[in-house]
Amino acid sequence: MISQIEIEAIVRKTVLLYNRLNSPKAVAKSVLVLPELVTIAFSGSFCYDCGGTLTYVEDFARDFKIFNDSLELTIGQTRQTSPRSFEVDYKVKARQKTV
Repeated sequence: MISQIEIEAIVRKTVLLYNRLNSPKAVAKSVLVLPELVTIAFSGSFCYDCGGTLTYVEDFARDFKIFNDSLELTIGQTRQTSPRSFEVDYKVKARQKTV
């Protein structure tokens, strides 16, 4: 299994990449990183015609895969924290190996 420090490093890299690709429409910020749970806060104006906020949430999980080949994020609970921001709990899971 991957260490806590390695997961934190992957999340930091993912946040940087995500913000480079999506800012200013959406900005991600790491809230909590545990071996089994990652919480990310999203804020911005968002493009609701582009698929809604779910697209931004899925894009973060996709970007996470770029930096490692053993873990993936699955979407858990989502909470709106203000009219233009929300938090998402992602479950950290072992990535399924394809043959």
